[in-house]
Amino acid sequence: MTNDQFWALVASSKAASGGTFDGYLQALVWRLSKLRPEEILDFQRIFDEYMDQAYSWDLWGAAYVIGGGCSDDGFTDFRSWLISLGREIYEQALVTPDSLAEVALGPGAEEDAFFEEFAYVASRAYEQKTGQEMTYCRRSHPSEPTGQRWAEHGPELSHRFPRLSAKYGKA
Repeated sequence: MTNDQFWALVASSKAASGGTFDGYLQALVWRLSKLRPEEILDFQRIFDEYMDQAYSWDLWGAAYVIGGGCSDDGFTDFRSWLISLGREIYEQALVTPDSLAEVALGPGAEEDAFFEEFAYVASRAYEQKTGQEMTYCRRSHPSEPTGQRWAEHGPELSHRFPRLSAKYGKA
């Protein structure tokens, strides 16, 4: 599986979702379960690479502003959600996290921007396809986010993320 194929699966599943997380998961699991087991493993490997690329202090700060706080587990779920948004939004957010102010979230932004289940679609599809649990050895995760750490208190987050701060008013 190529990165382009990965993003095509994400886009087509999102389009077929009916606008719900559950619909999105069902559509993606269905599409993945039609692939060979090796391709499902490739999807998971590519997903993990994108998760690692998004492991930055800037994106963690954006998650913190959107969610009114963000733990390390929450940041994992945020990055999963970020990938689920599709290639264009994901790549723009890597460069300019404040661009996430343009993403429409419901009134429960604290929940809408954290999509934990998206991280498990490959394992669900693999099990559906093979009847076995996915045995996948993930390479080690980076020990620290990239970039410049920020302070939770004070004006730093609102200066770094003016549009997100204006929209969510939590920095």
